[in-house]
Amino acid sequence: MDETYLLQVLSMFFFSAWKTYIGPLIAVGAGFSYFEMLLFNMGPALGSAAASLFITDLWMAKRQTKAKGFNKNLRRVLKIWRRYGKSMTLLMAPILLGVPSYALIARRLKVSRTKIMLELTSVTFVWCSIIYWAGIKGLLLAEMSV
Repeated sequence: MDETYLLQVLSMFFFSAWKTYIGPLIAVGAGFSYFEMLLFNMGPALGSAAASLFITDLWMAKRQTKAKGFNKNLRRVLKIWRRYGKSMTLLMAPILLGVPSYALIARRLKVSRTKIMLELTSVTFVWCSIIYWAGIKGLLLAEMSV
């Protein structure tokens, strides 16, 4: 395996663990295939979401005292959740909010783990595909203008 290939994969892995808009563009610039891009971008994104769900559930189980209800941070998040809706929050999670952040918030608001992972899988797949396609079209456009 080439060192530059490994560095490109690790950079995609690093950037896609939180948000998934830079990874597909790196894949376009590096000349990766569509399936390589999906593997190296969706893998870390969904892995970070699963880790976030695991840590959230572990933290809630280890909690000694009963939850007092809503704190000010959760109130703020719930206000955004109600204003823009769960679907809009989910749609913007891979781009603006962050995949692990969405998983943490959704789990705290009592959404099931399976539903969170299925939703994040589909939305991350769509965003990675759109950004990869747009990156290829932009690269072709840039090559044609030169």
